[in-house]
Amino acid sequence: MSATYFLDGVPLDHPAGCWRLKKGTKRRPLPGVRTVNLSVPGRAGDLPVLGLDHEATTLALALTVYPFTPSGADGGAQQMEHNLEALGALLGTRHRLMTLKWVTGSIVRVAEVTVEATSEPEYFPGAAMARQTAVCKIPGVYWRDEADVTWTGTLPGAGQIVTPLAGSSGPIVDSVLRITGPAVQPSVRDVATGGMVAYTETVQVGQHLLIDCGGLSAAIVTTDTWGLTSGTDVTGDINATGPGSAFRWLHLTPAMALGDPHSRAVLVDVTALGTSASSVLTIRARRSYL
Repeated sequence: MSATYFLDGVPLDHPAGCWRLKKGTKRRPLPGVRTVNLSVPGRAGDLPVLGLDHEATTLALALTVYPFTPSGADGGAQQMEHNLEALGALLGTRHRLMTLKWVTGSIVRVAEVTVEATSEPEYFPGAAMARQTAVCKIPGVYWRDEADVTWTGTLPGAGQIVTPLAGSSGPIVDSVLRITGPAVQPSVRDVATGGMVAYTETVQVGQHLLIDCGGLSAAIVTTDTWGLTSGTDVTGDINATGPGSAFRWLHLTPAMALGDPHSRAVLVDVTALGTSASSVLTIRARRSYL
């Protein structure tokens, strides 16, 4: 099966042939790096700057619009105009981000996008066809899995592989951590980057510490939940270190095994004092891709 896109659930390779994607636009583009050049007198070249973020990604979706009805019948030039209007309504959403899904075989990736511009339709009157291009922007840069996965690790424990996140190629900056007590001053460290998030107090027996890394918030809850709003806010007791920690806590970053780019795993070190058999770390996240 060849690659294709769905925008807000609408196939851009229409099953009845109302419109089709140009073949050259069916591959996901790779994001560029936000460059920083830092030079000093007396030293050749530039100083290396690590941990730079990626730029927002744009992609052009070129579509050919045909005269077919949604049932597959040839409706001539008039139907082609209806198809252009329908496509224009889909691409004209401006009040929210849209979901763009990329599918090839069993591989599914999603990203939130905004349609920044659409070209003036190019008509082919003799064939009752038109061509139109939409430029989409992915503000969040990375493609993601459709659904979250949950992983449970030991507390404490070093070099633990977060197995459901294996295969990621981009950093995961919006995970939610849940530490089940007892645990005194627990911390979670991303092995690849050295970034860490730590709680300066104690998670008591029967309590769960929820840390929303993307939302920069934390709470203590006493029920089996992932919702921070139902607990006691403890955001002020969280310390975060590492690249970008002022804006996003704990970048879970895949590390490539030596000499094997197909082996990409997220590893974490987890520490805490005063633990027992009931003390665990649970991570809920979605894989991220360049």
